[in-house]
Amino acid sequence: MEEAESNIDTSTWLSAMHSVNHYSSWLWTILNYTDSRPLTVLPLIIVSKFGVNVGYITSECIGLLFWLLTTFFLYKIFDLFLSKRVNLILIWGFCLLIGTTFVSDYTAYNSEQPSVLMLTSSIYAYFSYCYGQWKNNFGILAFGIVMGSLVYVKFQNVPMGFFITIAFLIEILLQKRWKSAAILITGGLLPTTLINLYYFSQDSLMIFWNNYFWNYFYYAYTTQFSDVPISDRFNLIRIFRFIYFYDDSKWYFLSISLIITVGVISNVAKRISTTSKQKKIFFFTLLYTFVCLYAILQSGNSFAHYKLYLWVPATLFTGIIISISPEILQKYCLYFFLISGTIVAGKNILVKEKNQVAIHSALDQKIIASIRKNSSSNEPVIVWGWRDQLYVRAARPMGYRDAHSFHFALKSRLIPFWTTDFLNDIRRNKPAVFVDVTKPEGYSTFARILSPHHKIPKIRDHIKKYYALVENIEGVKIYKLKK
Repeated sequence: MEEAESNIDTSTWLSAMHSVNHYSSWLWTILNYTDSRPLTVLPLIIVSKFGVNVGYITSECIGLLFWLLTTFFLYKIFDLFLSKRVNLILIWGFCLLIGTTFVSDYTAYNSEQPSVLMLTSSIYAYFSYCYGQWKNNFGILAFGIVMGSLVYVKFQNVPMGFFITIAFLIEILLQKRWKSAAILITGGLLPTTLINLYYFSQDSLMIFWNNYFWNYFYYAYTTQFSDVPISDRFNLIRIFRFIYFYDDSKWYFLSISLIITVGVISNVAKRISTTSKQKKIFFFTLLYTFVCLYAILQSGNSFAHYKLYLWVPATLFTGIIISISPEILQKYCLYFFLISGTIVAGKNILVKEKNQVAIHSALDQKIIASIRKNSSSNEPVIVWGWRDQLYVRAARPMGYRDAHSFHFALKSRLIPFWTTDFLNDIRRNKPAVFVDVTKPEGYSTFARILSPHHKIPKIRDHIKKYYALVENIEGVKIYKLKK
């Protein structure tokens, strides 16, 4: 493992962690400097508080820990309706998938890892409640709070959170536990209510709604962030290609899809009887898988790490199909799962993704050296463009709440609000250095569409008034705060 960026999102979370640890207004910073995902950044902050130098390697280890915990809860779910032997085989195959996947978009720390952990643990809580293993209202309140907090890990979690909560609420209502139902709803609303009260107390309520709701509403339900028309986002061909024609996990999905297909056909043909609990788990998992697909595809962006949301429901559904299949079919399905899982793991190891040569590394070193020369370690800086790793490698906190300025390139009605936020931040934080990395071509992520800071009049005027150009390194303009 190398201390180098393997995914641009990881740099965003590490930049946010440095910023939260820098500013005295801890709560304001974690809510506003984390790209609206405070609970994605929180684990990094917690580890850093123990004196650990949290960088790319440490963050990847944290992500791996989340996968281990996810695997534990998946095991506990299987333990409710599968034999120990079948459970062990399925978990073994799932561990092979995790342990032999080397695609950087999967292994780098990102918001999917804590999201999948929270969702899987919540499914276990729901299933174990259905099996009568717990009933107390304190647990129901905690469940509601976790569901209400999912949005603060990633907005994409909202459909799955709603689905799991509604399923749990229906189960409670069927038992006529009216007080418990009220507690569940209260727990779900509590995180957002408290956060709104905090923003209201800061006279900044619209900042919450612009950054936590409207920004992601436009992301999911418009073409501002994706050229794929809304009507084409759920095209069956697009879905099929996304699942089965990309990266290491496609072979895993192909093998379990074959098991599921054979199992369904066999059960329908032989009319196998099932218990009410088996039916409940079957339809819950089937619908949950569709909800995950909806959440993945709605935005029109087919990023590989979105597929991480399917690993658990696909494996869980495979386990359910095996559990209701005839014993002889179970045996052959498990043999096939063992053999295919081993072959896929071997293939992943033999042809694993090679370490990519860092592009623009020489230019990075020059810019980092300039940032360090023109600022001290406790002074914030602003990188205008999309090169978040400069914050991490220069070890400087962000002077503006967003690690990159991509949003300013969009045709969004929120740009006036973002401009106000930018000016408020730069006046309050007084960053020592302002770096415009929109040039040279290809240096920033999405450099082709990024807007240089001088294209936005109010920002251009502020930089011109308070900052002086000190260096131009291959097109990257570095400004220093005037004394």
